[in-house]
Amino acid sequence: MADKTKIGMVGGGMKSFMGSVHRAAIEKAGTFQIACGVFGTSKQASYDFIKPYGLQLDDVSGTYRELIRREAKKAPADRVKFLSAVLPNTMHYPVAMLAMDCGIPVLGEKPFTMNLDEATNLVRKQHAKKVPYRIAMVYPAYSQLVKARKHILQGDLGTLRRFVCTYQSGWMAKRVENNGNRHALWRTDARYNGLGGVVDDCVGNCQFVLEWLTGLEISEVCAGAHACVPGRLIPDDATVLVRTKQKVSGTFLLSQVATGRREGLTIEISGDKATMFWKQSEPSKIWLYHVDGKEEVLEDKSASGFDPTRPMEEPYGCNPAYVEALSRVYKDFADEVAGTRKRSRAKDDRILGMSVEEGLRSVAVAAAIVKSFTPVPLGAPLVPKWVPVVIPPLEFSAMRK
Repeated sequence: MADKTKIGMVGGGMKSFMGSVHRAAIEKAGTFQIACGVFGTSKQASYDFIKPYGLQLDDVSGTYRELIRREAKKAPADRVKFLSAVLPNTMHYPVAMLAMDCGIPVLGEKPFTMNLDEATNLVRKQHAKKVPYRIAMVYPAYSQLVKARKHILQGDLGTLRRFVCTYQSGWMAKRVENNGNRHALWRTDARYNGLGGVVDDCVGNCQFVLEWLTGLEISEVCAGAHACVPGRLIPDDATVLVRTKQKVSGTFLLSQVATGRREGLTIEISGDKATMFWKQSEPSKIWLYHVDGKEEVLEDKSASGFDPTRPMEEPYGCNPAYVEALSRVYKDFADEVAGTRKRSRAKDDRILGMSVEEGLRSVAVAAAIVKSFTPVPLGAPLVPKWVPVVIPPLEFSAMRK
């Protein structure tokens, strides 16, 4: 058996939800070995990984700075091929910037960064250093979504008219952050999640899938957001009106308090010939509703499914379909790092995941949404119903051809 690719992990401790999802994807891929890491806020937390992952004491570090600088001192053949960064939102930027400076590729979680300045700086750094960086946005790794994209771009829906994209769950319908729920604790704290709350945590999914599937480009947003659960200081529910440069309008519905819901992302796109619908909890199916009333279900029975037995009080992601998609992202990124990723003009050769340019765009859209629902000062005049916040021109283009 060939030697496995050595990778490092920053964050993703034993009690980390996304850490467990990433480790499941790494195991599913079957070609990687976690060779080192810093898995928590203390070195003691990292010791939990020594026995189950066959690590030595010297393989774990107390800080990400220690880990990255130690790897950078090794000969290229001896260091890890890339780092998996599974951290609260506020840590994405500093970890990535240091890794870039040290020439170590990164596969990071979303969102790209906490704000637009950080995102722009990180793209500049990546362009200057040419160090591979990928964001773990799994949707291009869902086979049925790739098929749906082909249907849309070849005009099967006709002229696009509207869209509705939702990312609704009920895992924070109660104030679970007060009951020791670590996943909710940092997501309800603006210092670690961002002022947008559910917007910072979830809107990137809707924005990316919409633009990737359709080729539409979001130009204006107008949102309402608030905290439904008493005591929370940042929004856990938001509704966003969206306009695109192509004059197609739609809605994003984002919620962490939609009681009982846990279906992940759904997207419905309507044209003058048909409407297409897909949901993450049944990723093997695409629903097509034709103008004559005919309903068609396109199904790939080989696709993985959703696990309804998972606990309610956790984010979406720990199910076979998501793990399979994420494992494909890992393998595709490893091929890019190794320079073995095959390219063919005859096939859809899009990367699995999200590029840094697309990450920048995602942060720009999220920032505009947060700006649109920021309260006006006391005594200021009331705003009209639609006061769009225009997405500013970006230094780097993310739109896929």
